[in-house]
Amino acid sequence: MKPTTLLRHHAAGIAAAAAFLFATPVEAQDAPRDRWVSADQVASDIALASEAYARIHPGYTRYIDQAEMDKAWADIAQRAQENDGMRLGDLYLAVQRVLTLIRCDHTKAELPSSMREARMGQPLYLPFRWQLVEGRGIIRLAPADSGFERGDEIVAIDGRPLGTIVDAVAPYIPVDGYTEWSRNGGVSESLEFMGGGVDHFGMLLWGATSAANITVRGANGEERRVEAPRISFEAWTQLARDLGEEGAAAANFADAVHFEPIGADTGYLRVDTFVNYRDPVDPKAVFEPIFNSLAEEGRSTLILDLRENGGGSTDAAQALATYLLEETQPLKLSMKVATLDLTGLREHLTTWDARALNPDPRGFIANPDGTYTLRDGIAEDTAVLEPADAAFRGRLIVLTSNNNSSGSTNLLSVLEQQDRTTLVGERTGGSAEGPNAGIQFTLTLPESGIRTRIPVFRFRNNVATFEEGMGLSPDIFAPMTIEAFRAGRDPALETAIEIAAETQPDETPPTQAALASVDDFAVLAGDTWSGALEYLNYGSEERSTIPVRMTAREPQGRTMRYGFAYPGEEDKNANDRLRVSRDGAQINGYAITQRFSDQVRGLVLVTQGSGRDDNRAADIRLTYDIGAERFVITKDVRFAGGDWINRNAYTLTR
Repeated sequence: MKPTTLLRHHAAGIAAAAAFLFATPVEAQDAPRDRWVSADQVASDIALASEAYARIHPGYTRYIDQAEMDKAWADIAQRAQENDGMRLGDLYLAVQRVLTLIRCDHTKAELPSSMREARMGQPLYLPFRWQLVEGRGIIRLAPADSGFERGDEIVAIDGRPLGTIVDAVAPYIPVDGYTEWSRNGGVSESLEFMGGGVDHFGMLLWGATSAANITVRGANGEERRVEAPRISFEAWTQLARDLGEEGAAAANFADAVHFEPIGADTGYLRVDTFVNYRDPVDPKAVFEPIFNSLAEEGRSTLILDLRENGGGSTDAAQALATYLLEETQPLKLSMKVATLDLTGLREHLTTWDARALNPDPRGFIANPDGTYTLRDGIAEDTAVLEPADAAFRGRLIVLTSNNNSSGSTNLLSVLEQQDRTTLVGERTGGSAEGPNAGIQFTLTLPESGIRTRIPVFRFRNNVATFEEGMGLSPDIFAPMTIEAFRAGRDPALETAIEIAAETQPDETPPTQAALASVDDFAVLAGDTWSGALEYLNYGSEERSTIPVRMTAREPQGRTMRYGFAYPGEEDKNANDRLRVSRDGAQINGYAITQRFSDQVRGLVLVTQGSGRDDNRAADIRLTYDIGAERFVITKDVRFAGGDWINRNAYTLTR
């Protein structure tokens, strides 16, 4: 089940979308969107889409029940039946809205070619670039003679309050899991849609006149109205280049890497995208000179700016990782597909990798749940990466934002596990656990011509811990503010530079005031642990017990790594870690609430914090009984308004 607040948001989003979906736009600007699609044609396309996603999408029911998805698809066909069909533009909106329910950033619908072509060259787009800052629309870039100034706040467009507009288009913008804040960037600008959400979806919901009536509020608080001629999509995409915007994000990896020294001891590396397939280059040739210079100049701190990076190509992300990892490891542990059988669907699918259309079963391992895991060595995504000779070993400060998703969040989730890494900025999108991504199918719905994207793989990142349905939260929150934006300041970068200027803390053992040290766990090192995992089965409320073995490594720095092996269920084997904070007050980010010794249990440490369990927000309490011959990890959870219940317990001896 989803958290209550998310359920309310979900219901409100559907209601808002429904209110606008079948409204008549102010002005029809592209005739193809008004093409009538009969009820039978709609029913045929929806039946195909429903079947294709249910069979192929690896995360189809990751965050929503099958019954809810079935109903959402059926509602489209029912509405068409009641109205003897629907307009093509309305069908596109309806399909896109249903796809967002899957909560996968790689799942979306593309405009039919006829509608896309009709938009080209037409004055349909707002004549400036803007972004959401603190929930308000702030103009970032505008021509000198446009009547707008950088820092102006957009109050209304054609008489509609901007907040109302954003609330209406937001439900059409997909996100991973429960990272609702990651919609912010797509509302104003997007390379995935034909313009940002307000332009792309707004013109389908309300239409677009050749001139927009914009109400803005200046920095002085005074409001004014500007009659602004709209511009074409081509002109909109060129605005940043034409106006010479400093630091504008690049669309291709070849143009996305910027490095400069800061002072005598710090380097600043900005990588705006990993997209390396439109204008491919050798990523190692890009990064090698940068990291060689860091080593040669003896710089001990690197500020890595990934705030504009939404992911892209595996080769670019992995190349960067080899210069930042401390030890040999893969970034991803597994890649799973939902099915190998595309019978009845193949003729409607296209993809850039033809192997996906006729997968060889020998390349996969069948799982008990009916899914299939791709064997190692077939895709580069699960390759074991060895740190480069010039790999950076110093302090790493990474700037994050709501824009991070997909490949950038994958990389961040692994880097975040390193003790020397500090995240500064905003919460990310994407999935720290691993997204539905990789190869994508394009499904063409034959009756309407609408094309939709279906990711093939569900990735499992090489992370010990994650919060279900979430990306990452920064160690130091430093978001952009309207005041800072108007002043031309960069709070996240300023914070990173301040951290870089501080004397680096040493790794000496905590003082007596600390509640824990990684040395407390050193007694566990070894590979002869065996025992059982007892866990609660939600729904039946019955408890199950399975055998388990554990291997623990010698602590390094403030971290001890260990792994669980499950005899007979090797696909469940997993690695984990225990990381003690610098001040000795937290373990894996949870506050230590108790520390005591017991004659039978040994040293006992109790931690508590907020997390998720059974797809719900919950308080999490972990208890560690630590001894040379006995080790127990007990997990208790408490849902809102409830009592503590035991979720599971590992009991191991040697």
